[in-house]
Amino acid sequence: MTTADTAIVKARQEFLLAFNETQLSSELLRQFLAKAEKATTNLIEPYAADEMLAAIDTAPSNWDIGYFSRQKRYAGHNFSRERLEHLISVREHFRKEGYKGFVPQATGSEASGTDKVSQGNGPGGSASAYQPSSNLKRFVGEGDLLTIRTALQIEFNNNRVSGQSLRDAGDWVKGEVPDLFEPYTEKAFARAIDPDSSHWQTSYYDNQTVYLQTNFSEERFLHLVEVRDHLRQRGVEGFAPIATPIPPSSQSAPRPRAALSAADHMPSTPNRELRAARPDLNPIFKIALLVGGALAAVVVYLSLVK
Repeated sequence: MTTADTAIVKARQEFLLAFNETQLSSELLRQFLAKAEKATTNLIEPYAADEMLAAIDTAPSNWDIGYFSRQKRYAGHNFSRERLEHLISVREHFRKEGYKGFVPQATGSEASGTDKVSQGNGPGGSASAYQPSSNLKRFVGEGDLLTIRTALQIEFNNNRVSGQSLRDAGDWVKGEVPDLFEPYTEKAFARAIDPDSSHWQTSYYDNQTVYLQTNFSEERFLHLVEVRDHLRQRGVEGFAPIATPIPPSSQSAPRPRAALSAADHMPSTPNRELRAARPDLNPIFKIALLVGGALAAVVVYLSLVK
């Protein structure tokens, strides 16, 4: 089985598991399905129904928990858009009816995003004063290594974040999660670092992003920060810094969200899309981070390849 085949199998498994996450809305599930289907043409199968795979029943009066479980099992064998959209509809019906295990649980800290800042134990004076984003704090607290690495890597996509802030983020997370980084290796999809900055073009950055995902070593992380800084200093499109807006003091109403960078308006390519899709703007990354685990890695993988 190829790497792409393995990713597709994992994506199907994790998407079906995502139906158990009550905090995910039906709209987010539909958006992720559309995103994943666009990323790889092999993900969705044609609809099939036979003696082993019962057909979809469109009558809500026949929907119960057992029916939902069976349809989810059938979808594992027939990962078709029809079955998946039907599962979303049945799930949404249960949520509206208040079925236990389907109604989302609201949490105050997630809604406000104003948790107290955790104090990192990482090396360096700047990391001790570093204030991680609410996403990063949350997923470090949950302790899933794949999710933490993905959340940290997504910090690169925000052009308001400086290179020093990324280094501080790495130090802070390393202090909280000692096994964050793995030893540096060179292998397929994790080729050697090129120290010659004249070779640091957008395509090189994109490749190093993939290599970091494959070999999440401290050397690759810091090198990617360095390459990003180099491209920012040169004003390369899609990397230019964006100033953080200062809220007006004379008005109580919040200022509208700052305009997106030029890269957000360029024709979408897998790597450019990954850079431009900040977690606060792109619901696909929100799904990945909410569910965590293998799904986070799968989303990143599907965003990088077609």
